[in-house]
Amino acid sequence: MLVVIAALVVGAAMWWQVDEPASLTASAPVTETLPSPRVPPSATSRPSSPADAPPGTRLTAVHMTRMGQAVLDETGAVLFRYERDDPHKARSACLGDCAAVWVPVTTTGMPSVTGIDPAIVDTIKRPEGARQVTLAGWPLYKFADARPGEWTGQGTDHLWFVVRPDGRRNLNCLSGPVQ
Repeated sequence: MLVVIAALVVGAAMWWQVDEPASLTASAPVTETLPSPRVPPSATSRPSSPADAPPGTRLTAVHMTRMGQAVLDETGAVLFRYERDDPHKARSACLGDCAAVWVPVTTTGMPSVTGIDPAIVDTIKRPEGARQVTLAGWPLYKFADARPGEWTGQGTDHLWFVVRPDGRRNLNCLSGPVQ
């Protein structure tokens, strides 16, 4: 019983702790072995092919042992969404220093997908002119220093979350409660 109470107190203290701005912080690296993609019925998958999309624009739905549902890019980077973005507006709220730490996922064409409904994948134009990939309206990002399969930054400042294949935020593996 005391262990449970101690864990709750520590968790609450971590949750209330004031951190640096979201664009500059991330938790310790957490890595999982990269799983094989989950390939759904052909109605919800657009196969990868050179004619379909240029290199650097592939999104794959996976199920990670600890994290659960996630989306990876072609390098194996775990992708995130930012709660300050608005999925109903065609713009990103992560600019400048934020975009140096949380790198926007960009493309020159329409991304190919595996295990993701192609109807919810699109792009928006960033201020510098690049096309940023969106999932269910949410612009996608990856943590700059993360290695393949690493979900560093999950829950940072209660604003950054691993994105699920349907665009919702993944609430697994958080260090504290989410509002």
